[in-house]
Amino acid sequence: MIRRTRTEQHEQLVPHTINGITEMVTEKYATAVPIPPRDWDRIVRGAVTGATALTVAGSIAWSTASIGDLLSRTVHPVIGYGAAGVFDLAWISCMALEWLARYDRRKAAGPRKAGHVALVIAMAAVCAHGILQGGHGAIVVGIIGALVSALAKGMWTMTMRHHSVELDDRSQQWVEARFSAAHARLATAAVHRELARVDGNTADMQAAYQTTAVEPWPGPDRPRGQRPDNVDPVVRGAILAAIATMPGATPREIVDQLVHARITTDENTVRTVSGQTDSRSATLHDLDERRGKDNISDTVRHLVRTGVTDDDALLVLVRYVHGDDVKPDTVRRLAQRVG
Repeated sequence: MIRRTRTEQHEQLVPHTINGITEMVTEKYATAVPIPPRDWDRIVRGAVTGATALTVAGSIAWSTASIGDLLSRTVHPVIGYGAAGVFDLAWISCMALEWLARYDRRKAAGPRKAGHVALVIAMAAVCAHGILQGGHGAIVVGIIGALVSALAKGMWTMTMRHHSVELDDRSQQWVEARFSAAHARLATAAVHRELARVDGNTADMQAAYQTTAVEPWPGPDRPRGQRPDNVDPVVRGAILAAIATMPGATPREIVDQLVHARITTDENTVRTVSGQTDSRSATLHDLDERRGKDNISDTVRHLVRTGVTDDDALLVLVRYVHGDDVKPDTVRRLAQRVG
């Protein structure tokens, strides 16, 4: 048997030498590639599919013309012919849905039944148009016109069945089980997206308002950096301001001073905010004696070791010794290094 071939042109790099100098140059060459035999099955399937598409197009044109003329007797022709196209498009859409669900028998049953109903309605409308036209053989014309849609649907059904793959019962059950698992994931995807959106909004709100869960204030031996969140921000700011302006005051004196400012608190709250357990705010840490002697690192190390764990209180006490030019980031970094 003689095999058919076709010639293909290619290029390759080959060495070429002139005067002892070699360079790589491009050389063209041809090869004979065998041509596969014609796939007549594929050609026939394509031809049948094309013929089916033309049949469906003719059915739509015929039904639209007949039903459109029928409806135009009572409504504007534009509206009548527009509505007429719905009759055939309905069963065609149902067949498309049936094709998409060809591997899910239960899901395909609905579009199949709806397509039959839509086809019967379209055929009845076309037949009614022929009858109402009157004249000799009008009923026959109406019936023949109605059969156009039936033939189109029949050809489309046979074409789809030829393209589809028949599965045995066990394979069908396996496919349906896989579909069920995939559909379960799709059903919960919207819920997961909603939860992710809510979690993101909550995180943004907490970041904006710096809200955290209320936790017990740690002792000197526990990790630092936590805040007494149960202390009202106004009270907290007033206590820190009083500590800065009254470095030698006791918690009781600070409480009494805040009463004049109409701020109610107690000694334990003052100790919590200042990071102390008792005694005088600045005197307890010997801060007056450290002025002019220690550097910032020494002061931070001393305060952390004596139990000051709150960032704001630590900054106030360090500024009491070294002035207001001390930056919060510097104190925080030194405290983390010491801790």
